[in-house]
Parts: sequence; structure tokens; C-alpha cells
Amino acid sequence: SLYSRSQAEFNSVLSDTTRDPLPIAILCKSLYIFLFVKIIFLWPVLSDSDRYFPFEFRSWIHHIVYAPIKLAQYDLRVFLISLLILLLLAVILKVNYVTSVLIFWLSFNVSRFAYPLANGSDYVLNLFLFLSIFLSVTPVFKSKALREKQFIISNFAFLFCKIQLALIYVLSGFDKLTSPAWQSGDAIYSIVNLEFFMNPHLTIPESKTLYVVIAWIVILFELSFPVLIWFKRLRIYALAAGIIFHIAIIFMLSLPDFGVVMILLYSLFIPS
Repeated sequence: SLYSRSQAEFNSVLSDTTRDPLPIAILCKSLYIFLFVKIIFLWPVLSDSDRYFPFEFRSWIHHIVYAPIKLAQYDLRVFLISLLILLLLAVILKVNYVTSVLIFWLSFNVSRFAYPLANGSDYVLNLFLFLSIFLSVTPVFKSKALREKQFIISNFAFLFCKIQLALIYVLSGFDKLTSPAWQSGDAIYSIVNLEFFMNPHLTIPESKTLYVVIAWIVILFELSFPVLIWFKRLRIYALAAGIIFHIAIIFMLSLPDFGVVMILLYSLFIPS
């Protein structure tokens, strides 16, 4: 039956101990490099963020979870340099649990420290940095049985990352599909007239029909991409369309960080 075949395929994916670790390395290290570059660009404004929107420790849990923020408030330069060194080491070394945990924890604290400057890319980045903790296939156990369980956890986390990426598009597309502003094209009109985000070097003709067409192209892409991406024959076309889609967002709305992090996540599907 279809259910039995699906279950057998799922079990085969989880129990695969011969999977190439290269896709995991590409995914994790590309995210580390992205975070490294983002911190460099954020560095000049992080001190201002702390000055005007200081983080307050309201409970003992805050003091534990947000302990790195204490260091950032005491000496921002030491905190950021330490994080940059850690990221460089993580890029050089094999993907492992220790660096993965530290990078997620520090990245989460950076996002909270710079909360007024955070956007969708920070949430997506931190989500996949958290999931990357479970991706490591570097042997940490001598027992063969424990190593097999480690591979099962890694394989499941890798599959879950794929599902999570697809869900981002599904939820975004469904939200737009049920929005009257997107159905009528008014959302595109509002985006085109944003003074702070719209690229001033680009102009889009004021046409109600054009706005409706663009809106429905976005909706259809976001709803079809998470389906087409699972079919090997259609995957390359879906990835190409996704890259074009996010590059358009980068240049039209001057939002490079979100577009780049989404394109980097496409590495989840490239090898398979």
C-alpha cells in the first residue's frame, strides 16, 4: 500500500548511515558565514540599540538565557570579537554539537540585544541554527548502536529542516491567499509606495492590473514552491524560480538579509 511504501521510505531515510555529510556542512557553514557578515554590518549600530532600547533582566531565567547580553552591555567589542572568532572556527572545523549550540545561543542573544533592528531573517536564521544543533554526524560515541542513533537524529533533523522551509512558504502563501489586500493587488501598491524600503532606482508603472498580476504571481509561487521542491524532475526549476524571486525582493525592497538567508537554505535540496 501507499502507506506501507511511505513508511518504508521514511525508515530508510532515518536509518541511512552512509549519507554524505557534505550537505550538512554546506548548510551550517553558509549560515555561519552569513551571520559573520551580518554582525560586521550591525556592529556600528548595536551600541545605539543598547543605548536607546536597553535590555532588562526581569527574572533569574533571563540572567541565564541572556547571559551573553551582560557581556555585550559591559564590553560590546569583546562580545562581538569573541562571536566572530567562534564563527571562523566553526567554518574551519567539522560541524559539531559544541560550536552549534554556542553559535545558536549567541546568535539568539544578538537578535534580542538588537531587537529594534531585527527582521524576518533573524527569526529564520535562529530557527535553522537551532535545528543545526541536531545535524552533526561527527562521531561522538564509540558504541555502534549509539552512533546509529546519532545518525537517526541527524537524518530526522535534516528532513525536518526541509519540511520547515516548505512550511515557511506554505504559511506565507496561505496568509496572502486569504488577504483581500493581496487578492486585489492593494498590497503591491502599498509596497511600491514604501519610502523607506522601496529601491528609489526602480520604478513600476502605476497600473491596477499589473499590481493584481504581480500579487497573484507571488501567491502562486509561494503555494507551488513547497510542493514542486519535493519532485526531483521539477526541483531545479523550483529552485531557480525561488532564487529569482528572492533576488527581486533584495533589489526591489532593499532587504538583502532575508533574501540571502532563504537562498542559502536551498542547499537543503540541492544534493538530493
